[in-house]
Amino acid sequence: MKGSMKEEFSDYQKYFGIGLRVEVRFPRAQEEPFSDGAIISMMDEDLVKLQLSRDILPENVKTETGTTIDIRGGKEGSAHCCRAIIVEEWDGTLLNVRLIGNVIPDEMREFYRIETYIPIRYRLEPDTSPEQIREQWHARRYSSPHPAEGALPLNQGSEHLPLDEPASASPLAANLSGSGIRIRIHEELPTAALVPMELYLQLETLKTVPIVGEVVQVSPLHTREGDAPLFSTALRFTCIDERDRDAVIRFISREQLARLRSHQGSVSISSLDYEAYSRQKNVQRIVLVIGIVLIVAAIAAALVLSRLNSPKGEIEQTFEREIQKYRKLMPWR
Repeated sequence: MKGSMKEEFSDYQKYFGIGLRVEVRFPRAQEEPFSDGAIISMMDEDLVKLQLSRDILPENVKTETGTTIDIRGGKEGSAHCCRAIIVEEWDGTLLNVRLIGNVIPDEMREFYRIETYIPIRYRLEPDTSPEQIREQWHARRYSSPHPAEGALPLNQGSEHLPLDEPASASPLAANLSGSGIRIRIHEELPTAALVPMELYLQLETLKTVPIVGEVVQVSPLHTREGDAPLFSTALRFTCIDERDRDAVIRFISREQLARLRSHQGSVSISSLDYEAYSRQKNVQRIVLVIGIVLIVAAIAAALVLSRLNSPKGEIEQTFEREIQKYRKLMPWR
């Protein structure tokens, strides 16, 4: 028993750790679970303290002691999930839980990716410290819709237009997910640099998503001779509001759904033909089964009639004569 518990604790330490951003799913009465982002602020074997991204949760979200929740996290490109039980009712600060059961592989929605074209504005601030960049992002996200002062554009390209002119920005080819983005740009950004960015997503209305991305990989792309160099640049979101992350994921889902509908529409006639063909084959199968049943029934009936009408054998005749003699000798039976 102790060995099993130690093994579970080892898995918890392997897949979850202090500082890891996770997704927490709370149960709701007669509704889909409610998801919120959180940071693991403390971990001791199976005891975990979570700092939720929200100060107030919806009224129908269950946070009472004893409530079972799901915790999803990702490390090194893989996602895992584990159940947990709330051991102390949430008071608006830290959520105290204990992990229970095994850690299992899981596909987190933030790892879903899509190739798309979206207007993007970014800038590089080499003379600004990471702390100042984060402070500027916080001020831009929660105080003012405009960039913080001192944030200078990297160049005068179409991807660096002011926040109030997103419609005139040329879309960039991007591989987008809830946790990061890969774009193709002409500038070679330094690895590990923090890059303030704005994504313009067409949802119900045009939504501006301010983020800070950390450059994690830069790869030169092959271009024709004489063309400007092009770099495939991957960035991980280090500063993003969870509501904005939800918007990014909702944008990805809408794009995937639109493409699926478009694909289904392009083959609708073939689909109808296939359905007609399928119905025809089903009718043929039913007719074949009925025919086989009728043939078997006819053969069985023929065997029965043949048995009834065929002359009786010598043994059968002898048996009947002996029975008749027995009845004559003992008529009372």
